[in-house]
Amino acid sequence: MSADTHTLIIRTLVRIIRALWGKQMIRVDESIQVATNQAGEPVGFSWRNGSYQVITKPVRWFSRRNWWDESARAQRGIGAGVLELEMWRLSASKQNSSPAQFELIHTEATNSWQLLRIFG
Repeated sequence: MSADTHTLIIRTLVRIIRALWGKQMIRVDESIQVATNQAGEPVGFSWRNGSYQVITKPVRWFSRRNWWDESARAQRGIGAGVLELEMWRLSASKQNSSPAQFELIHTEATNSWQLLRIFG
């Protein structure tokens, strides 16, 4: 298969996926400040001089970190928890703007938050 054919197939697939889901994904990877409720769920966050209010119940799940991309290694015998990432997906909006979906990562050990992706 030629490179031109391969590129055409990829572009066509991207158009189909965008049409089906109607959303684009933007990868951000930036630190943010997050306000949480008593259950630890995000209720709002600050990013790039804007305040966002969470408008739906956040969904929490766990993913695996890309351990192969990191120079630091876990010590032998430490549990699998060091490889897990606490992820949150939520809908939020800035004042007078349309809502979008956001994916956040929470690092419990340092209580730090990162905005990973925006869908919208």
